[in-house]
Amino acid sequence: NHRKFLIMGAALSSVTTFLSVSLCDGSSRKLIAGWWYFILLISIIQIFIAMYTMSSRGGTEAFVSLWSSIVLLILCVGGTVIMRKFQSSVAVGFFMGSVVAASQMFLLVFLILFGYIEDRMENNMPVDGERLNGFVCLVQAVLLGSFAAILAAHRSEILDQKISAEDDEEVTYEAPKRAAVV
Repeated sequence: NHRKFLIMGAALSSVTTFLSVSLCDGSSRKLIAGWWYFILLISIIQIFIAMYTMSSRGGTEAFVSLWSSIVLLILCVGGTVIMRKFQSSVAVGFFMGSVVAASQMFLLVFLILFGYIEDRMENNMPVDGERLNGFVCLVQAVLLGSFAAILAAHRSEILDQKISAEDDEEVTYEAPKRAAVV
């Protein structure tokens, strides 16, 4: 069982290394940042879809859209702050857990929306909004899940680079020279 975990980890690491080499000149930090920026773009689209859903649908659909938008907004703001400023192991670990939870939530929202599509089709109601929202939720779930996997595969590199940057600052620091009193 432990061997399977190691093989999966090695496969994930080789896939993400291939992606970073082919897309980002071998920089795993650029790959993670680019993936995150794409998630932010899809999040903006999803928030606009949620605003449309809240204005045109009632009850449960409006609540699901509102709640998923709030969770998404909190994740985007918190994730950006953690990725830019607070790259400690605890913060990155908490962020990864939040991303996995959000990915699962959007997968469930996708499934719920396609249940609504069936109900609306039986009542001869339009379903274009639900299809678009469901598709965007599925894309968001896949992007967030893959982002968590990429972040998990390269977490140590990110933390090591942060530590080595702090160490370099300490090594190059020189105290100011004191004027000698004669």
